[in-house]
Amino acid sequence: MLPLQLAGRPAGTQHAHDELAGAITLGLLGPLLLARGGKVVTPSAPKLRQVLSLLAVQANSVTRVDQLVEELWEESPPQSALTTVQTYIYQLRKLLKLDDKPTGGRATPTLLSHPGGYILQLPALDDIDANRFEALARRGRAELLAQRTEAASDTFREALSLWRGGFLEGVSTGPLLYSHTTRLDELRRTVLALRIEADLQLGRHQEIIGELTSLVSGEPTREDFSAKLMIALYRSGRRADALGVYQRIRTALVDELGLDPAQELQRLHQLMLEADPELDLPGVPAAPPRQPAPTVHIAHPAPAQLPAEIPDFVGRHQEIDRFTRLLTGPDAQGLRVINVVGRPGIGKSTFVVRATRAIRAHFPDGQLYVDLTGGDGRPMPTRHVLIGMLKAIGADEADVPHSVAEAALMFRSWTADRRLLVVLDKASSTDTLRHLFPSGSGCALVVVSRMPMDALSGAVRLRLPALSVAESVQLLANTAGENRVSQELDAAERLAELSDRLPLALRAIGAKLAGRPGWHLSRMVARMTDERNRMNELSYAGFDVFGRLAEAYQTLSARQRWVFRRLAAADGEPLTTEEIAERVSMSPSAVQTVLDELVDADLVEELLEGDEPRHHVPALIRLVGLSGMLGSSWWRNTTGQRSPG
Repeated sequence: MLPLQLAGRPAGTQHAHDELAGAITLGLLGPLLLARGGKVVTPSAPKLRQVLSLLAVQANSVTRVDQLVEELWEESPPQSALTTVQTYIYQLRKLLKLDDKPTGGRATPTLLSHPGGYILQLPALDDIDANRFEALARRGRAELLAQRTEAASDTFREALSLWRGGFLEGVSTGPLLYSHTTRLDELRRTVLALRIEADLQLGRHQEIIGELTSLVSGEPTREDFSAKLMIALYRSGRRADALGVYQRIRTALVDELGLDPAQELQRLHQLMLEADPELDLPGVPAAPPRQPAPTVHIAHPAPAQLPAEIPDFVGRHQEIDRFTRLLTGPDAQGLRVINVVGRPGIGKSTFVVRATRAIRAHFPDGQLYVDLTGGDGRPMPTRHVLIGMLKAIGADEADVPHSVAEAALMFRSWTADRRLLVVLDKASSTDTLRHLFPSGSGCALVVVSRMPMDALSGAVRLRLPALSVAESVQLLANTAGENRVSQELDAAERLAELSDRLPLALRAIGAKLAGRPGWHLSRMVARMTDERNRMNELSYAGFDVFGRLAEAYQTLSARQRWVFRRLAAADGEPLTTEEIAERVSMSPSAVQTVLDELVDADLVEELLEGDEPRHHVPALIRLVGLSGMLGSSWWRNTTGQRSPG
């Protein structure tokens, strides 16, 4: 019997599906498993297994020949490498009875030849268990975010049940497969931690003690599992055992790493010593507290944390008017939420500061401004954000509950009858945001993010476009000088176009011109007209346009990068979906899905002129997509990442 079930299909219908469509089913979450039409046909040759595995993890996308060569032989490929790869592809086609060209009519698996590579084309990506696992992980996160805790726990369990061992267990892995192994293993650990967290919220602490004990034994210095085991034991009436867990991890950390436990783990230990009711399961009656529960008392002026405005701000009149109406207009009722989005360097934070400072009087109980990204570029822990906001409105840090959910309740309780404005800048995930909502009908929340936060309930999306040419010229004049710009107006307009009318790029140009008062604007135009030099000109005085745009590129999936780079190679020519599909050797429907994602990310523009939409990549982002620096050793050493595919 085939040990894999097709996602969303009852087990009894799988054989019929396999026989009808000759379906391929691939198992990567354990020993490699390949079935065709319900019959297991997993190859045994090590190199052939590697080739199949790499084609599978990049299914429905091009796997380049150079990637196959690197995966199989790394730095020492034989002279016959290309011929040998062709032989492996031939053997896979013969084994799986796959065609080497698309077939009409009914969708069937195909192993396509493509200029420079091959595509394992599958009618349904969920025929690969790793894809089903990732889809279930996303669904579980969404359910947990929506506070459907029991459904989330069930979904996470279903996702974890797909694993039959280690990822691609028994397959030799080169550098490319190793990166996929690392990513999937880390996601598996994350899903496990989220499932345990959901079970703790559901009061299943006694049921998971054995599992947590085993996990802690396997990873004695991992603090989050030890903390969860301590909570499970404590809520089961085993306080002494919970305190013993703390002593063991403290000893392990000191002996192996020379570190003390993290502050949160130390605080959890202290709460247990004091038998603090904060540790009791929410919603379960506890013994009367020895003192009144902490409350927030405002004993100082309302917080006013909005940053100062940038003096050279220009334009955005329509967007500011809409922003103001949404938050303060007569139609604004209940909690108002705005999600401000736009490509890197478009000036989202600057815009929000200007727009919110103009409406401060509508929020007399204060304005909170939080940068959700820490100094290391990583998202701030949710509890740290809550501590900062609660301290700003008058709470003592010692009074903030250890539990994130309870700290969020404390924040919502204070905001219930107040008029507070909360600005959350550089948001990257809705997982954190759900704990940071004020609750009062007179409150407002502004979330600034590069990608739309679609899971924000009731949010209005406000997308910032590029500046107009006139606004761009005015921004240049503000930094480089009015007289200078007015004397070379044509050159200033040309600089606006060469910078994609992007405020960050315009400020970089203006700063360089201000530092070189003897330069004519036409000289700057000549230097930037050469595409090979344009990005260098835009890296000046702390304005790193390339770095900001490249960060956005790095967040794309392999499929998104493939479509993006092929579209970028079109020299700015707008293309239809069909034209792009031909260039990337993907179906039009699959390409449309990727294009929608790239448009949401503001890395591709959709033009609605004519009979059908066309897409193109703006000039500066196009240069990033085509830049050799993204694949260079310099880029890998600078970012600590592998070259993107």
